[in-house]
Amino acid sequence: MKHIVLIIVLAGLLMLAGPATAAITDVPAGGNVFIGEQGLDITAGLGANNQIAWFPSTAATSSAVPEEVIDVTATKTAFSVDSGVFSSRTGNWYSWAPGLTAGTAAVAFRVSDPYLAIKVEDTDVNVDVTNKWLYRGDEARFRIETNLYTIGQRAGVPGGGAPVTINFQTPTGAIMSSVTNKAGTSNQLTDIPVTTTPFYTGKFWDSGNSRYGPGTFTIWAECNANSMMDNYPAEGKTKSAKVTVLVQERNPLITVGTATTATTTATTVTTAQTTAKVTTTVPVMTITTAEVTTAAPETSASATTAPARTSPTRTPGFGAFLSLTAGIAAAVMFSYHRR
Repeated sequence: MKHIVLIIVLAGLLMLAGPATAAITDVPAGGNVFIGEQGLDITAGLGANNQIAWFPSTAATSSAVPEEVIDVTATKTAFSVDSGVFSSRTGNWYSWAPGLTAGTAAVAFRVSDPYLAIKVEDTDVNVDVTNKWLYRGDEARFRIETNLYTIGQRAGVPGGGAPVTINFQTPTGAIMSSVTNKAGTSNQLTDIPVTTTPFYTGKFWDSGNSRYGPGTFTIWAECNANSMMDNYPAEGKTKSAKVTVLVQERNPLITVGTATTATTTATTVTTAQTTAKVTTTVPVMTITTAEVTTAAPETSASATTAPARTSPTRTPGFGAFLSLTAGIAAAVMFSYHRR
């Protein structure tokens, strides 16, 4: 009897859990859907109509001619947002029937192009370390930026958010499904319910845990709700670009120089000794001797010239006086002899 009761209780729980899990495919009237999703139930936004229509943003509200009309009679409970059809036609899609206009038709759902990005933050110093350096021993959290959080607005979605998985690859290449923080708590990285943007996890990762070791870690996020990543595997859309974090104890921007030993080589330098030759010019003293010629008395044969007498140089006036006196004396003697 106890076994029967237990089976009934479990069956009831499964029945309750089933619709809640499946509800991620149930799109409310006017709700968001994303390129790549499949298996959606869009009946809530159709009302009594079996067509959907799209108008360009420039269309007047009075326009009765949509640019695109799709019959969804056979697909309204398993609708796919195919990238080939909807990538160029995002925005409002209307529940459509002849006689309606862009202004009178109700919005069945809105098509959005998904985007997804992830960053890593050092919570010890409140710094973004995405594609940078994280001091080994600091704690880190993850920041998710996405428009996929609106999936959580669908009734019954687990956790009320879009299921995003964080891939955490260690320097050895292993991909972890959980990380441990300083408190010793193991934090799951799969199907994290993202309810807003930006979305922050708690302090998930203790970078000093010996479980990981130093080195470069590679991290990226993915969302495969309703097989969207399988159908639309575009980077930055249903999966983020990969980012890296270098974990070590020394800032890589600070380089440590290698000690070197200076080698001293003895060098012989020959210096030419130059002796300056000093030439001393000794002034030459010239003594000029005035020659005084005295006329000798004339004889019968010839006049005799008295030999020159050398005497010290006199002053110019005195020499001239002597010359004049000698001349007069010579003249007198000459005159005397003629007599």
